Amino acid sequence: MPTTLTLLTLVLATTATAADSSPSSLIGWAPEPDGRGTFGLLCSCVLTLTICVWTALHLNVPAARSTVRSRGIERIKWVLYGIFAPEIVVATAAAQYIVARWLKREIEKDASHRRGSSGDDKGTGDDHLSRHTWDMTQCFYAVMGGFVIDRPAYGHEAGVERVTITPEGIRLLSFVGKLPEIHESQIQDKSKADWMAKSLVCIQAGWMVAQVVGRLIESLPVSLLEINTCGHVVCAVLLYLLWWSKPLDVLDPTVLGERHDDVLSLMSACSSMSAVGGVTDIRCFVYSPAGSVDESEVELKGNGGQEDGKVLVTTHLSIGSPGSRDPSRFLGFDIGDLRPRPMPATIYEHPRRAPRAAYEYHIDQANPTVSPECLRTYFAPPYDSNNLRHSTIYCRRKFPDVQQSKQPHVPMSLTLLTQASKAADALWSQCTGRPVYHTVYFTTVPGIGVFLGETDYVVPHVVNFPSMANLGLGQVNVHRDALRSVLALTAAAYGGLHSAGAGDRFPTPVERTLWLFASLVIACSGAVLWFFFLARQVWPRFDVFVSGAAPGARLAGLGQRGWVKIAKAWFFGFVMVVFGAARVFLVVEAFVSLREAPAALYETPEWSDFFPHFQ
Repeated sequence: MPTTLTLLTLVLATTATAADSSPSSLIGWAPEPDGRGTFGLLCSCVLTLTICVWTALHLNVPAARSTVRSRGIERIKWVLYGIFAPEIVVATAAAQYIVARWLKREIEKDASHRRGSSGDDKGTGDDHLSRHTWDMTQCFYAVMGGFVIDRPAYGHEAGVERVTITPEGIRLLSFVGKLPEIHESQIQDKSKADWMAKSLVCIQAGWMVAQVVGRLIESLPVSLLEINTCGHVVCAVLLYLLWWSKPLDVLDPTVLGERHDDVLSLMSACSSMSAVGGVTDIRCFVYSPAGSVDESEVELKGNGGQEDGKVLVTTHLSIGSPGSRDPSRFLGFDIGDLRPRPMPATIYEHPRRAPRAAYEYHIDQANPTVSPECLRTYFAPPYDSNNLRHSTIYCRRKFPDVQQSKQPHVPMSLTLLTQASKAADALWSQCTGRPVYHTVYFTTVPGIGVFLGETDYVVPHVVNFPSMANLGLGQVNVHRDALRSVLALTAAAYGGLHSAGAGDRFPTPVERTLWLFASLVIACSGAVLWFFFLARQVWPRFDVFVSGAAPGARLAGLGQRGWVKIAKAWFFGFVMVVFGAARVFLVVEAFVSLREAPAALYETPEWSDFFPHFQ
């Protein structure tokens, strides 16, 4: 798509001055009978623009209690995104496509591994595990929030809440051999794809692009509105390609049943939805594999350094852990005692993640290390008989920031913990045979124990917009470099198309200058965002400046000065205003410029009337 827009940009740039725009040849409203008129031009462009954006949108499964009104508002909101910021919609589609492709590839790896293991003479005991694979339609169905679970609502024993499984959650189900079995035909029954409507849209879009190219070939002027519409048409075509396998307007998701209870309990415990006071209980639970040495029997030696009885230890965070973004908030140690410690293996396998993969800090065993609420609950039978049990050395709830929280602590239910412990055994067993995934699912602290890695396996609802976190430090499944590149190239091509098509067709020089400035802002916006989020990813100090807090600053009561925060807020606010104004101006000016246009604009190539289209 960026290539198509680039070619159209070059054609417009070389023919922009071909039209006669002398004052004597400028007219206002043109009637219909003698050729195409102003009303016909407006209708064809508005119709093409609207149906292209409307039909190209493939939104995610709506929230459980959504209404017809809320779904309509959501769709109108995205239509406006498609009109004023089409590259944002393209970036959203690209993010979903990248995640679906990643999920498909990971599922195929799991199936291939199990087929290879089944051929091993020694046997692995994996015969009961799933070996089927998914196609892109099934993966898109998962990415759009097609799988949900009903779990006990927080703080209500009898209440039930519906939550959605994320792509990471589906990938975990596949990894432990419990990938849901759903056929493509079942998904298509839920989808409301209308191929007749899409075919008519393609014909109308093809006519719009063909008549613009034809006018350029015959040296006839092209209106700004047509240029703007063509940009949206090409973006809509790319949306069709990216969302080709994505179901359309699915309202009823698939509810997973009892077969997945153990793994679903583990996913719920590891997700931020289970956090109380910003901390999940699972963060303090050590996993002891069957047959391993009990945690209480392990002598804490740390990494060879001691200061006044404090032992130096290192936490190796799991991939996708929220600790990668704010390690002090995750671990609880202040800025004076927490420092990065990249490991050679991480540097080799995940070079960009290495600076945020491991952190050193000191633990003082002389002081109480477990919070009172955890002591009362998790150190009494039957909580102390699971493979997942509370650590005797580390407790995140013991730190002052959590102790000061007014939110009451509700302990994890014994049923959920028992089920999560069984799932952890299955997960550990799979990681034993595929050690490269150990860093994905477990956080390790040598000398203390192994902890389950925290990732949002379940969320209240999968929103349509992937969030800016996916351009910086987000979930593990998004290839951020590819997503940033799509956004940068699409924005550059879209802005370049408008700037190259400017020529001298404007009623006033001021409008031409503003048009070129707005086009340049949009063309550069993608590249600016590309460098901005890349800098946050690879330059920790810049990320500290943007986020406003260094590791441990919040816990230590430190932070940026007030005037720095105010200056940043004003700067980012100014950038957003300029960015939004540029987009609105391009769309509005495309219509307003027709008040004074070249007379040749309303001449039509003879062949265009024979091309099927809506007028």
